[in-house]
Amino acid sequence: MWRISTFLTLLIFLQACKHPLLIVGEGDIVDLNAGGFGCTLEVFSADVTACENDVRGDYFVNYAGVPNTGWRFSHWDGWCGPLSVDENCRIDVNASAVASWDEKHSDIPIPALTAVFSPIKNTTHDVVIVGAGSAGLYAAKTLHEFGYDVLIIEAAQRIGGRVKSRTLGDVRVDLGAEEHYMAAGENPVWPAVRQKYGDSIYALAYQGLDVYSMDDGRSTCWTSSTALHPCSVDSDVTAVGAFWQWYWKPGQHQDSASSLAEDVLHKYGVGFGHRAYHLYDAGFAGGSYATNLDKLGARSLALQSNEWDLSEQIRVLADKELGYADVLENIWWNDVVANNDLLLNNPVVSIDTRGDDVIVVDAAGDMHAARQVIVTVSLGVLQAEMIDFIPDLPSSTVAAYNAIGIDKGMKVPMRFSAPWWETESGKMAWLVTEGVAGACWPPSNYKLNATSHILMCYPMGENSVALNNIAVAAGGGVAGDAAITNAILKDLDNTFPQAPGQATETYLEGFVQNWGADPYTLGVYSYPKVDTFKSRADNKRRDLQAPIAENRVFLAGEASNITHSATVVGALHEGERAANDVHVVNGNPNNPPDLPGY
Repeated sequence: MWRISTFLTLLIFLQACKHPLLIVGEGDIVDLNAGGFGCTLEVFSADVTACENDVRGDYFVNYAGVPNTGWRFSHWDGWCGPLSVDENCRIDVNASAVASWDEKHSDIPIPALTAVFSPIKNTTHDVVIVGAGSAGLYAAKTLHEFGYDVLIIEAAQRIGGRVKSRTLGDVRVDLGAEEHYMAAGENPVWPAVRQKYGDSIYALAYQGLDVYSMDDGRSTCWTSSTALHPCSVDSDVTAVGAFWQWYWKPGQHQDSASSLAEDVLHKYGVGFGHRAYHLYDAGFAGGSYATNLDKLGARSLALQSNEWDLSEQIRVLADKELGYADVLENIWWNDVVANNDLLLNNPVVSIDTRGDDVIVVDAAGDMHAARQVIVTVSLGVLQAEMIDFIPDLPSSTVAAYNAIGIDKGMKVPMRFSAPWWETESGKMAWLVTEGVAGACWPPSNYKLNATSHILMCYPMGENSVALNNIAVAAGGGVAGDAAITNAILKDLDNTFPQAPGQATETYLEGFVQNWGADPYTLGVYSYPKVDTFKSRADNKRRDLQAPIAENRVFLAGEASNITHSATVVGALHEGERAANDVHVVNGNPNNPPDLPGY
């Protein structure tokens, strides 16, 4: 028995002589010790006071919340002892403690012990799509057009995946995908957006001069002959131009085991610690592939680059009140949500194909049956094995997703009271720093009639890891985001010799979108590692497209696209491919399996 002194703080959870029991939902509170306590739903529904449970002497009970059919036990509201587990609530109070409380505190009302039950929401559909990013939503759009009954399950509280827009000042900034490709490569976005908004919706991106921080900012150069430090007189900067005409040629990268960092060192003599290494690392690997130079497979990248079939030119949205997420919702996603069932804030924990059909189980324990499932989660989620596939995925599939890269990364838009970075006679288009900011650009340049001055920074790979460590050390959350922003501002303060300290001085507000720390992305977008890509017919992206579990499980996303991975268009095309594959093997819309559990 516990001593009375031990209970004086705990007995506030008990009403002397009476301990009311309440039931929310449908189920019974059962006394496993058969001591006469407990409460049935039938009795509780008839008369709440019948479940007051008169306590006399020792109060030793082990309650269990037993749900009715179609319901599950959720949790207890009220105090349960330290030996309580899950649906069991153990209370162990000796008679002297009860008497002492009755004597000293009998006039204090005590909250009841409540068993909370929630309804089981098992469902059945033709097809379940896991993930409501671009691939998942476009797959749902395609299947709906075929006539299928579709359920989309999304772990986050919103749709869109790594396409996300938010307002900063008077400008909609894109915290995920931002660049739009033109008509090549059967890009469905280009014509749909222009049809909806007109040709004037698009503008040229990265308008102005390029800027490269050099020598800890002392000799930061601009691509202008009249600049304080013209880039044209810095041979280490001008050499990068040759790199851009070299990296994508397979004949220049014969060793399939070599990283691009190794090839750059061999070709140009630029290695880690060189004064211009950041131009290749943050400027190219970070700016284009969201990783570091030493993680890119040199030959894989060259071979993959030669398969690229989207336009080489890009456009951005000129309307300051529209982001990428906004236009996709308007042209497609609003209809997709209206025409299909959608569960948000609902992580999937397992996908079971041992029976004739597929059973998808979510974090609440609900089961969703389907003939087929399309899994469109990010490569980072696949690599983390956050979903339990039963039985295990084929070794070829696991090898495929582990052989493709995805790295940590952030987008950090910041609003300033003035465009302090415009220290030369012209606007800035693109900046590469030597520190954690990585690559930055001012999206407010191409947003028509914008009055806000916004700089978007793009710390990827090791820069992002360093910033995330700073955030963790600051305690995470709002304080962590502030620490990230301050570290970037400090980098920018030292980047422009004519504007020392001006980033911090003029900073107003900003956001941190930390994709690498987001539990439902765990990375930015895919990139080719060593041996990711050997040819169009032999590459890990194609392997990731292979159907699983006798054509019942299909994977789709930007990472499985062969000719334009790491793009929204690639994700859309993969969602469409998987939906078409499902239609080929199913071909019988509105024929879902039986409801699971009944």
